[in-house]
Amino acid sequence: MSTGLNHQFCSDISYPFNPLRMPLFIFCSGGLLYLSRISKNWSVKSLYIDKAKRIFIPFIFFSFIYYFLKLLVNKYVKTQVDFSLGNFLESFIIFEGHPTAPLWFLATLMTLMLMYPLFRFLCNKVFYVVSFFLFCVGFYYIDLTSLLPYNFFYILKINHYLIFFFFGIFFFRLKIYQFIDNWYYLFIFITLYIITYYYHIDLLCSILGILWMISMSMIVSGYIPKLLSSYREYIYQIYLLSLPFQAFVELILWKKIFYCESFFLVFYILSVLIGLFVPVLISKAVEKTNIKYMKMCFGLK
Repeated sequence: MSTGLNHQFCSDISYPFNPLRMPLFIFCSGGLLYLSRISKNWSVKSLYIDKAKRIFIPFIFFSFIYYFLKLLVNKYVKTQVDFSLGNFLESFIIFEGHPTAPLWFLATLMTLMLMYPLFRFLCNKVFYVVSFFLFCVGFYYIDLTSLLPYNFFYILKINHYLIFFFFGIFFFRLKIYQFIDNWYYLFIFITLYIITYYYHIDLLCSILGILWMISMSMIVSGYIPKLLSSYREYIYQIYLLSLPFQAFVELILWKKIFYCESFFLVFYILSVLIGLFVPVLISKAVEKTNIKYMKMCFGLK
């Protein structure tokens, strides 16, 4: 959130977590794929049908929503949409510079889910899992940007996310969580994260950040098991829905109605809270309708 002035406060909060945010999300997706699908020996056909409902349909639905919402607030934003049929269709496959930019994550997940047959095969033996993880480490450092003129479906960045997705599979296949549920490892992970962040060792920093978060969450859940119960089942929907409501707080409530620098922190906190809880409320309302196709559009079961 920014009014165009230099609010260093926002940067100071977010920068230390930049190596961690999306890698953690991708890691969790890979881990859940192993726990809920691979370990239960789901067939390829069943997995593809399930992910078409859970990822592809929400992707199409929210591509429409994001595009036309951006058109509605066109005069309030810096990067305006030059509407045309070509631009609209292009926004489904090229995300940079389009209103659908936040949906790159879903495109990346779809690409990764297509690799399900490979992941299922690799999990048959620990040797395969370890070997492919090492391959992913090397693949991470390959520059793919010159292969295509445009980053169609975010494919040119797939190597930056395959490593974290497969790390989620690797982590739960090898049951690494059994060894990091204590304060000693938590301290080590935080310390090493700070060091690697300072020296810009990006991949290692992200992996250590993931281990830090998993270790901390396991420790905290031992004391307060229902700490995040009000919205932990709706993380996916928070990702899909939060941005439009946070944009409303910034562009309308803050910049156009109640603009005052003295209230910046108030609206900053309001933006965070609305981004968390409004999507949860909407998701619960959609669930109560029990309309199958509406629930699919929101990525709900």
